[in-house]
Amino acid sequence: MSARASLAHDVGKYVARIARNVPAGGPFPSALAPLLAKDLYEAPGGGRPSARFEALAAALPASDALDEARAHLAAIDALEGAVREADPAACVEACRRALEVERLLRGLAGEGA
Repeated sequence: MSARASLAHDVGKYVARIARNVPAGGPFPSALAPLLAKDLYEAPGGGRPSARFEALAAALPASDALDEARAHLAAIDALEGAVREADPAACVEACRRALEVERLLRGLAGEGA
């Protein structure tokens, strides 16, 4: 699997898993907060998705899409305490950013096809 495809799968797919199920414009279902935190801060196989992103992105040339995804992941990491406390606004913001990460990384994967 290419580094671009791995980014889309190992990072984008997993950080957006719960975010895809949050109703747009509605209140954040607090029962989803622990699952969201797991997706955002505990990558499959261990470690943080942001760290997995950096490891995979190192093999790719710099791009605006990578920079934007990196910024979203940094913002998601900064929201960790509030997400783990199930703060509705933080959870909604983290979901929005997670969906953007997925969109950006899928776009990169499509470019490499």
